[in-house]
Amino acid sequence: MSRLTANSLLLLAAALWGGAFVAQAQSAAYLSAGWYTGLRFLLAFLAVLPLGVAEARRAGSFLAGLGGIVPLGLVFAVSSLLQQWALELTSVTHAGFLTGLYVIFVPVLEVVFFRRAPHPLVWLAAVLALAGTWFLGGGFYSLSRGDLLVIISALGFAVQILLVQHVVRGTGRPVAAALGQSLACMVLGSAVGGALPHWHAVASCLPQLLYGGIISGGLAFLLQAICQRHTGATDTAIILMTEALFAALFAAIILHERMSHTGWLGCALLFGALVLAQIGPVLLPRRVVNNGFPTG
Repeated sequence: MSRLTANSLLLLAAALWGGAFVAQAQSAAYLSAGWYTGLRFLLAFLAVLPLGVAEARRAGSFLAGLGGIVPLGLVFAVSSLLQQWALELTSVTHAGFLTGLYVIFVPVLEVVFFRRAPHPLVWLAAVLALAGTWFLGGGFYSLSRGDLLVIISALGFAVQILLVQHVVRGTGRPVAAALGQSLACMVLGSAVGGALPHWHAVASCLPQLLYGGIISGGLAFLLQAICQRHTGATDTAIILMTEALFAALFAAIILHERMSHTGWLGCALLFGALVLAQIGPVLLPRRVVNNGFPTG
């Protein structure tokens, strides 16, 4: 798979996740955060399981080399629960743009833990993307408890992006990584969900559960795991962060949340960051860059 194809599929995953913010917010009226997360990722697990069985047969073992999936699944499950709790306390647009803060967390974590600096233009794209999320969400005029939960979950998703990179490149088993994440969410979500939900509550948000589970939880996270074998972690964060744009658009269409003029400015900055992250390193290779500036 080429880098361009991988990045294009990551953009599709971001669009699917943007729609999931609406489904998650609507489901919060019927199910607790724990049970929505658990049931959502039960559906995701079942949707991806046939591909996981086929992958395991090719690998010759179901468990070989999969130790790294345990911390990956734990981080992902905690982050997903925090995000779902937050959507009970803040708007879809705010949750979308604050989740996008992982775009700045990923390159910082790469430098801190791996001493691996990304292409200088990716740093610039990250700053543009952060500015875009700022304008899209209207700025940090006040942070509610829900907003703070989203920021913490964004840090967790940044760690998840780095762990996915490590696991899928080390094992060559992206489907197993996606299944491990879903399994962790199933277990942790049901453990903290409290009393079993009434069947009527589940039926009332079944379309949102199906979308959040099969489409967003299954297909989109599978696309992320597959594509991260072919592109960098920071590039991945830049592209996936456009889920904030899609979340705002879907919230405007479905929930009638409206964007201001500054919100549209944020959309433009996000698009610019996406183009710069994808095309910039190709047009200006690292070997001609010295301390972030062209050597001529």
